[in-house]
Amino acid sequence: MPDAEAARPSLVLLSLASSLSPFGMIVVVPTLAAMAAAFGIDNGEAQYLIAAYLFGLGVGQPLAGALSDRIGRRPVMLAGFALFTLASLGCLFSPTYPALVLMRILQALGASVGTVGSRAIVRDTHDALGAVRALAWIGAAMGVAPVVGPAVGGLLGASAGPTSVFGASAVLGFVVTIALGMHLPETRGTGATTRRQTTSWLVSYRELLGSRVFMGYTLMYAFTQGCFFAFLAVGAIVFQEHLGLGQQQFGLIWSSMGLVYIAGATMGARLSSGISVSKALRWAALGAAAAGIALALAASALGVSLAGLMLPLAGLMLTAGITTPLSTAGTVNHRPDIAGTASGLSSSLALVTSGSFSIIAGQLYDGSFAPVAWMIAASATLSACAWWMTRGQPVG
Repeated sequence: MPDAEAARPSLVLLSLASSLSPFGMIVVVPTLAAMAAAFGIDNGEAQYLIAAYLFGLGVGQPLAGALSDRIGRRPVMLAGFALFTLASLGCLFSPTYPALVLMRILQALGASVGTVGSRAIVRDTHDALGAVRALAWIGAAMGVAPVVGPAVGGLLGASAGPTSVFGASAVLGFVVTIALGMHLPETRGTGATTRRQTTSWLVSYRELLGSRVFMGYTLMYAFTQGCFFAFLAVGAIVFQEHLGLGQQQFGLIWSSMGLVYIAGATMGARLSSGISVSKALRWAALGAAAAGIALALAASALGVSLAGLMLPLAGLMLTAGITTPLSTAGTVNHRPDIAGTASGLSSSLALVTSGSFSIIAGQLYDGSFAPVAWMIAASATLSACAWWMTRGQPVG
């Protein structure tokens, strides 16, 4: 596809754009207790800063995807990151907590264009197998955000106050907006991905929701993420109550898991060239189910130990690094003519599904980690079952 190759933006640029969304969410986590003190609220209310961001992503992703199919990738990406930058400044200077929560929603609405737009652009400018490889490398780069975000948030929060993390987000948003303005071409309509302009959003959504293959890839992604949403809901408490480790130690250990994810995503990029993508997804899904069951058995039979937690979690994180980019590539490769809509709808459905695991895990935890561990095992097993829905449909 020579025209697509001519319009192909740098994967480094797309990786940076994709990483801003998870960075914007996780950079605030180390500052939540200080944020509660600064605004005179309790720690439970401070969690709304995370919930508001997730809500904004859930609303913004399908909207960004559908708009990018209608009016183009470039204007949607530029408008989204400009909104993220302005909303980050709004967070920085919010005089009240309700205003801060509102700005967090707007911040997430802007950031929602990053992953959705990047996946659509990759599909616009690559063939099916090339999209798999490109998204795997972008997935590896996105794994840096959970490693760097908590460190940046903790450092800034301690030295300049909790709201200073929003200043860092604003600076990064401005840099990304300028970089996109200078180097991002319009890719919609290049190569083989010409949009059917007469197709309405509702028709596209109905077609996607009725597709076994699209839903299979989406559910693989959702249940894979559900494992980690469930653990993060109680992880810091489990480390403190069962292992005697504080939030700082938990943050450092969890950051190391980000490195395992990067290794998995890198492995996925290489596997997509060596074996069929369908086989790579199958073995990754089965490996995740095995790791999830091992976690549940260890928690039930032996109680909570550092090795009993970290070894299965490392297995889950490694397989997630393989599954996440390959399954998201499957959603856009299945319908390249509406790649933006497919990317946005898939991301939103996965976020809602995986986010519900966080809520349920919080309700299940009563001092014993075993019920949450079995929930994680169930989520990993459901991801393996979802692979069956994609059988016979290679990603690339």
